[in-house]
Amino acid sequence: MSETGIIILAHGSRGARGIVEVPEALRGVTEGVKSLLPPGVEVTWAALQFNHPSLEEASGFLVTKGVHRIIIMPYFLFPGRHITEDIPQLIERLKSSYPDKKFIMTNPVGLEIHLINQVLRCIEEAAPELWFNARVPSLSPEAIEQKSLDIVEKLLSPALDISEDKRLVVKRIVHASGDPQLAFLVRFSPSAVSDGLNAVVKGSPIFTDVNMVAAGINRHVAEAFKCSISCALEEVHGQRQRVGQNTTRAAAAMRHLGKRLNGAIAVIGNAPTALMALLDLIDSGIKPALVVGMPVGFVQAKESKEELMKRKVPYVTVIGTRGGSAVAVATVNALLRIAAERNDRKG
Repeated sequence: MSETGIIILAHGSRGARGIVEVPEALRGVTEGVKSLLPPGVEVTWAALQFNHPSLEEASGFLVTKGVHRIIIMPYFLFPGRHITEDIPQLIERLKSSYPDKKFIMTNPVGLEIHLINQVLRCIEEAAPELWFNARVPSLSPEAIEQKSLDIVEKLLSPALDISEDKRLVVKRIVHASGDPQLAFLVRFSPSAVSDGLNAVVKGSPIFTDVNMVAAGINRHVAEAFKCSISCALEEVHGQRQRVGQNTTRAAAAMRHLGKRLNGAIAVIGNAPTALMALLDLIDSGIKPALVVGMPVGFVQAKESKEELMKRKVPYVTVIGTRGGSAVAVATVNALLRIAAERNDRKG
């Protein structure tokens, strides 16, 4: 029996196509959401009008499943009357019908920044010649980078309300990934940036889970601060290493580092099991100066990052299934860049 049920609620359509396409679209959204939620959460869909099931019918269905809490997610773009009046009124009636159940309405999809990319994709599909016929100016690598960062800044401002140092880190993450939505998934512990910068200035070692992350870190700037860069897997490559049946080479390699992680910058950009192994070390008393925890994938990546955020250790992470080597590298390089610029100003 599930504790929580979720309803994806759309407007609905009474047209001949809408009768077919609305249920098909909502079924696809529902299945996609369900695949990313923890096991056992009931997910269904409903239409505000014209289509079935209605919100009342979907709620009744979830009640028969024994859920105690129903989360209603309006699949709407704008907070118009449906969001501000109609749906809240329906929820009040549902509360009267089911007084022992808890009903929660989420924010609508709204003007999430990633929708800008979707708008562009629709325009490109309708008029691909706009791009085919566009003249691409010849730019230097430096000019390309600056133009990219200017675009990122326009996308983020003023939606991203964080400190300037954190903003610089987030901009580099978005720039490296090409995904503006990541900006709103980055999480910092309160002292993450300052602790990370202090570690760089002290010349703390940088340990990564995979070689791709180690290779991407700006070695020139790191060496200027006397920060060594080591890959856990590379260190144990070729060594006879006992790996249990229920672990991975990445996890075993992270455990191999042991006390060397004290005061170090630990960067996980690939393997969720490496982050879980690092968390076990932290629980045993190991204290990294900073954990950049950004494993990617659909198995344990989200959960490992949630566990990281529960620890009393400075961290930067990206919630959910996203992450990866490029994002982890961008985070470290942003900190190195900030430290170098401050050092230059002092000099």
